[in-house]
Parts: sequence; structure tokens; C-alpha cells
Amino acid sequence: MNFKPANKRIILLDIVRGLAILGILLINMLFFTTSLQAIQFQLELWPDWWDQTVQSFLDFFVSGKFIAIFSFLFGYGMILMKDSASKSGRQFTPIYTRRLLALLLFGLIHGWFIWYGDILFYYALLGFLLLLFHKRTAKTLLVWACILLLLIPGLMLFSGTDGSYEPNPEWMDQVHQLAAADEATYSSGSWAEIQELRMRDWNSSVVNQIIFYPQILGMFLLGAYFAKKKWFSNITENHSQLLHICLWTGGIGFLFQIVPLLLSLTGTGTTALTDRLEVIQHLLGSPLIGVFYILFIALLIQRKTWMQILNPLAAVGRMAFTNYIMQSVICTFIFYSYGLGWFGQAGPAATTLLALLIFVLQIICSTLWLRYFRMGPLEWVWRGITYLSIPPLKAKKSVKD
Repeated sequence: MNFKPANKRIILLDIVRGLAILGILLINMLFFTTSLQAIQFQLELWPDWWDQTVQSFLDFFVSGKFIAIFSFLFGYGMILMKDSASKSGRQFTPIYTRRLLALLLFGLIHGWFIWYGDILFYYALLGFLLLLFHKRTAKTLLVWACILLLLIPGLMLFSGTDGSYEPNPEWMDQVHQLAAADEATYSSGSWAEIQELRMRDWNSSVVNQIIFYPQILGMFLLGAYFAKKKWFSNITENHSQLLHICLWTGGIGFLFQIVPLLLSLTGTGTTALTDRLEVIQHLLGSPLIGVFYILFIALLIQRKTWMQILNPLAAVGRMAFTNYIMQSVICTFIFYSYGLGWFGQAGPAATTLLALLIFVLQIICSTLWLRYFRMGPLEWVWRGITYLSIPPLKAKKSVKD
């Protein structure tokens, strides 16, 4: 089976987007089933070795990496939309503005009425800043991406702060009480009680996410840079350059991961130094590893065997918007009181297995859906708002000789 370069580029983006949906779900499971207070103050809720092992794996290989991939693809997609608008003779800015306004609305509905941990709202807000760069050169995009990605880690290094502090025991007692109250509300409260808490948690999340804005926008611009360079249009021709970038981003990214871990295990570094390196690892190391994952998959799928293995992820990626929202619908039903009420009852090991089960189900459902339809239902609505028209939904029937 031969893959044309243009098709391979599209398949790559869908595969990577599908993988990002899995990674985001694996991390979000903690937020679906644990009080936001407990997460913010890092309460130790699951001390068993199996939970600790799974959580360590997620922290090292997953946390922060796949949201970085999602951000990268968001910026990449803007350039693809601009190129498509230019070819069709349409004005890009009004189209993309409608797209962002629709995403903002979807994000508010998702965050206010389904799950407080929504990311669409932030993507829409920062998307308007991204729009300011759509005419800039690839070099300008790269420079600004580097500035933004280095901004917060640089400020932390030069300011001497690690972004952490030690709360007093009395306050921690209050945190435990608040976490217990949150668990009781989500697991057995009424819809009105859950809605009130959901809005409080959404407000807290909006404030907490501000520190990550430069990283998100930086990844947007990095994705736009790659799209401008068109390296994924023909991976074979650009193999050497992509391999070079892959090795550098992976090497530096995992170095940021390993150093604070080694300092912590060996006790050779001060607590302040280790904490500072851990923050930098998350803000800078995770985005680098996210880019490494994208490039690694791009190089991997040049082999027919790996293309066949990873191709099922493309169906999830083509319906990423729908699948992202459906993950929230499914998980809040499982963990909140208006469903099964399992909130606070499952640790990292159990929730990871559940996430994998949900994702397999999404692969099956997405594959079946795309046999009959061109795109996911939410993608269809989003596209209709973006282009102010009703797009065709049913898939074209293939003609067989």
C-alpha cells in the first residue's frame, strides 16, 4: 500500500491528534475523580505501590506532553485554514474569527455545564492572539514561540522563586476538609449543588491557567511555524532535518525530566533547587517532549507496519472535538452523583485502565461513524458556524468495480 505525501501529512496529523486525545484523557482522569483542592495542594490520597507506580509513569511520560501536542496542532491548523482560504479566494480573518467565537461558546457550555476542566475556552481566547501572527514569516513565528516558551521558566530562574510554598498545618487541615466536602458533593450531591461547585472550580481553573498562557500560545506559534515550513508535506524529503529536531527535542526534554528526578532520589540537591527544576521541567521540558512525540510518530509511520498499527488513532483524531467533549460526558456520568457516583473511589491505576477502555470504545465508535459520515457531529456544527453554511455530513459512497 502506497501513501501519497499529501495524504500522509493529513494522516499524520490525525494520528497525532488521536494520540493527544488519549494522553489528555489519561491526565484528566485525576481531575474527573479528585477534588480540585486535593490536586492543587498535592494531597497524598493513593499511597499503594500500584497507584504510585502508575502515577509516576503518567507524570514522566504523559503529563503536560499531550496538551502541548494539542496546542501545537491548533497552531498548525490555523495555517492550514489560511492556505485553504487563500486557494478558495475567501477572506481568512472573518472565517477564523467565527471559528474562535464558536469555540469560545462551546468552551463555556462545556466548562459551565459538563466539566470545569475545559481547555477550549482558553484556546479560543489565545486564538485571537494567534490570529495576529497569521501573516508573519516562519522565522518570526519561531522567535516568538521561543520567547513565550522561555518566558515563565526564565522569570522563575532569575527571580529565585520555585513557584511553591509550604502551607501551615492548620491550613492543610482546612484543605482536607474542603476536599472531603467536594468529594461528598460530586459523589452524592444534587444537580444544583454540583453545578454550584462546578462553577467555583471553573473560576479557580481560569485563574490557575493564567501562568500557562505563554506556554500555550508559544506552542500555537511553534505549530504554525512547522506548518509554514511545510516539513510534514513530504516527510521523506525532510527526513534528515526532522530526525535532527526529533533527537534534540527528545534529548533536552527528557534531560529536564530526569535531572530533578535524580536530584530528588539521591538527595543531592536542595529542596528549593529541585522544586524549581520541577516547575521548569513541566513548563519547558513537557512541550519539548510533546514536539519529540510528534516528530517520532512522523518518522515512525514511514514504515508500513507502523502506519497500519497507528492508523486506528486517525479516526479518533478526525473527530477530536467530539471525542474530547464525549470524554467529559462519559466520565462525569461515571463519577458524579447523577450517574454512578464513583467520585473519589478510584486511584490512578483504576482510572488509567478505565481511560484505556473508554479510548478503545472511542476508536471503535469513531471508525464506525466515519464509515457513514464525513466528520464528527460537533465538527459538523463547528464547521457550519465557521463557514456560515451547512456542510455535507454523509460520507461519499465508494464505487467498487
